[in-house]
Amino acid sequence: MFSSHEALAQPRRTLLDAGAAGRVAAVPQGMGEELRLTRNGRTLWKARTQRFTPFRDGAPVPIGDDATAIGIIGWTGGAYCCWTLHLFRQGSAGLAHIASLPLGKRDPDEIRLAPPDGPAIQIADAGFDFWEAPISRAADLHPTIPFRWSGRALEPDIAAMRRPVAAALGTACIEMAAPEGFPPPEQRVTTYADPDTAIAALRAQDWRSPGGRHPGVEAARLATCMIYAGHAAEAQRLQRAAWPAGVPGLAETERQIAARIACSPFAAAVRAANAPGAPLLGGRCQPQGPDQVAVFSLGWR
Repeated sequence: MFSSHEALAQPRRTLLDAGAAGRVAAVPQGMGEELRLTRNGRTLWKARTQRFTPFRDGAPVPIGDDATAIGIIGWTGGAYCCWTLHLFRQGSAGLAHIASLPLGKRDPDEIRLAPPDGPAIQIADAGFDFWEAPISRAADLHPTIPFRWSGRALEPDIAAMRRPVAAALGTACIEMAAPEGFPPPEQRVTTYADPDTAIAALRAQDWRSPGGRHPGVEAARLATCMIYAGHAAEAQRLQRAAWPAGVPGLAETERQIAARIACSPFAAAVRAANAPGAPLLGGRCQPQGPDQVAVFSLGWR
């Protein structure tokens, strides 16, 4: 990473040059940089952050239907957070910005955009990072969003989001981080055959004095994956059935799930993937609201 002084000292840099079709440049701006897509002297799109760099040395990024894009990474600064992948593609009208994908605290050098037998691009919703505490070792629930190339933009694939419950309890929601020397993400996630098996496994754990990660975190992970797979009502049923009577945290967990979904950039897609009136999806985004961190007060970390 770069210190704020180093980022401030960076000169204007052209990161993507398509000639008359347009160019993308990082321009010094305050204590950071502004990324600008320009054509014929006009700024068509821009974003600001601490520092911008080419994604994987400018190698083409497959986006589906044999199409590719070029990625540029934006980094906000800080020890663990956060990165965004900005994608650009040259079309008949010129160079265009087609997506900005939030990666959260996932190192761009270690992510895997395409899961096995999955879409060209699938990302974890970074809004569910830092689940039970604002520290680096807190859990990331990583509900996933598959994307499709529409011919004009890269957008959430709502039809592909609707996955069977068994998939949501399996490997539908796996981490993007795939560092060398570690098993692939699909081998590092706990899976369950069906909701009743998941409920039994969760209830068998020690909820009052857990030695490691609190079972409520795993319950929330399964619930959010089920919601992102189109099964919000079943997700709520699973959580409530698994949570032992008298153990605090269920209400806080439900409030935090609803609050994080409401402020997710993919909230509209999640609602569209579920039935009308599904639970946990009707909230209004309040970025600084207490429900965003309701679980923090439980002291699970």
